[in-house]
Amino acid sequence: MDAQQEYELGAAAFKAGDAATGAEHLRRAAFAGHAEAQNQLARVYFAQVKTRTDLADLEAAAQSGDHVALFVLAMCFLDGKLIAKDTDKALLALQHAAARGNVMAEAMLNSPAQA
Repeated sequence: MDAQQEYELGAAAFKAGDAATGAEHLRRAAFAGHAEAQNQLARVYFAQVKTRTDLADLEAAAQSGDHVALFVLAMCFLDGKLIAKDTDKALLALQHAAARGNVMAEAMLNSPAQA
């Protein structure tokens, strides 16, 4: 199954109310490089970060190489969500995410504001 098909299955599962299945399909599409799946999965991850335990789970996923988790961790550092704002750590997380194929991180790093 290709990334677009995984993305479409994920979107359909979310629409049907099956978030777990939807997230799994989005994860597969995201890791295959599907930009919109990466975006949607990042939104799911970010929305789920509500406690320090959630943040610890996100950090563990980031440390294991999950590029979407790295991107979301960078957003947490930029936003100050459950963690002290730290642009240096955010930049480092974005660089690691981009190196692993996260197109959103690449776009942020290549934006004119970063130049």
